[in-house]
Amino acid sequence: MIYLRKIPFLFALALPNWFAIPRSGAEVTRTANFVRHRFLAVDESRGQLHYVNQLDLSKDWTLKLPAKSRDVQLIGSNQVMLSSPDGYYVYDLATQKLVKQVADARFNGAASVRRRADGHTVIGCNLNGITVYELDADDQVLRAASFPDLNTLRLLRLTPQGTILFGANEKLVIEATLDGKVLRQIAVPDGRHLYQVLRRPDGHLLVAAGYGAYVGELDETGAVMKRYGGNPPPLGMFYQFFCGMQILKNGDLVVCNWTGHGAQDSEKGDQILQFDPAGNLLWKWRDAARAGTIHGIIVLDDLDTNVLNDDLTGTLGPVRPTP
Repeated sequence: MIYLRKIPFLFALALPNWFAIPRSGAEVTRTANFVRHRFLAVDESRGQLHYVNQLDLSKDWTLKLPAKSRDVQLIGSNQVMLSSPDGYYVYDLATQKLVKQVADARFNGAASVRRRADGHTVIGCNLNGITVYELDADDQVLRAASFPDLNTLRLLRLTPQGTILFGANEKLVIEATLDGKVLRQIAVPDGRHLYQVLRRPDGHLLVAAGYGAYVGELDETGAVMKRYGGNPPPLGMFYQFFCGMQILKNGDLVVCNWTGHGAQDSEKGDQILQFDPAGNLLWKWRDAARAGTIHGIIVLDDLDTNVLNDDLTGTLGPVRPTP
């Protein structure tokens, strides 16, 4: 059994240097094997991007974004791409400088953006229902897929088969082509405002169920095989809206627990959670003094920021061009 224990900040000041502690106001969970991460966090309520290094807090930084962003991806050359309300931004991680911006009225309502190995970019927008654009390497529109009967896109994800996965209409998982054909749809039990969908190599889906406050593992038929999180939460915890997530290479799941649009709503509960494959809570993070509510996450620990990374096969990792 794993026992979780919060470490008061004043007590933590007396710990040896190897025992990483957060800046004032943050909370850490102690486990049998103490977890520390380097990560990027997309701050919805304060419109920021945070870099947190729990191994060396002197390297932390916070970037104020021109507008609120939702999706985030490592695209190589030590750069990160973020969705914008009408396109996307690219920032240099070393300098935190904006190096590129694509903005076009056709992309109004942009919620998700993904770079492919061939240099093309896929942008998902809440426009005329849901509209998904494919751009070439020069950001020219190649095609647009229209889904007028669907709504409330948050994140879309690419698959090795060239299809797209996303949540829509509160509780539907959608798999579709970039030509606008819906291949299948699955209703998720207790799903409310589905946020992100990932498909693992075994065909199972991981679905962040939004206000359902859990991540569900669904088999090929759509049956829920396992839940990570879910209400009621453990004593002293507050689960509201499970959203952006990442599967780590060891099989652990990291997911954001967004707690409201207000700048101070991060005071309500922990913003990032890590579960082992059995569903046990291993680690959690919040820093209400520094950060608002978090809805996007990239754990950087063993990722190479100089290459394109994506979660095509579920686990976030490097993507190589197809020969």
